[in-house]
Amino acid sequence: MLLSVLLMMTGEEDNPDIQLLRKAKNGDRDAFGELFRKYEKRVFRVARRMCGSDDEAWDITQDAFIRAMQAMDRYDTQYRFFTWIYRITTNLAINYAKKKSRRREVHFEEAYYCAEGQQVIEDNVADRASGEQLLGAVSKAVNKLTPALKAVFVLRIDQQLSYSEIAESLDIALGTVMSRLNRARAKIREELGSMLGEWE
Repeated sequence: MLLSVLLMMTGEEDNPDIQLLRKAKNGDRDAFGELFRKYEKRVFRVARRMCGSDDEAWDITQDAFIRAMQAMDRYDTQYRFFTWIYRITTNLAINYAKKKSRRREVHFEEAYYCAEGQQVIEDNVADRASGEQLLGAVSKAVNKLTPALKAVFVLRIDQQLSYSEIAESLDIALGTVMSRLNRARAKIREELGSMLGEWE
């Protein structure tokens, strides 16, 4: 009992938003507004990566924060707010993607690297195409991932969440995060190989 209380206290001390969260749980809309302002851009970015459209991403972002506000009284302050809001966001984006009849291109501005600093796209592949062509190829390859694989890939590569934060955000096991991320990278490399072969 004492150990669990100590663990919860440690979790709360590590949570930079704890005071805002406590106020928001008690119905303080200004506190929730501060959380919204702090995380709005990051949530939008995840939604944009997942769905491929600014308009759709804003809809998902607004919906995610509305749902978070409605469920605030049930929020457990031992968890970080950003992992909780990411879970809501990715679930909404995955559900949206499942309903979507066609896929749209997702634009990625950053180069993609894995956690250990190794490039997802090897240098010899990058040398075979111009930067613009490669960016387009990466976008198309990521867009072809299933929603579940795309969610893990975006949270890890774009948002740079740790494996445990992704597991918490998506409510999946740590091993599942690793497995899905490896599958996503493999599929992207495979897709890039076939696309780049067409340019030779």
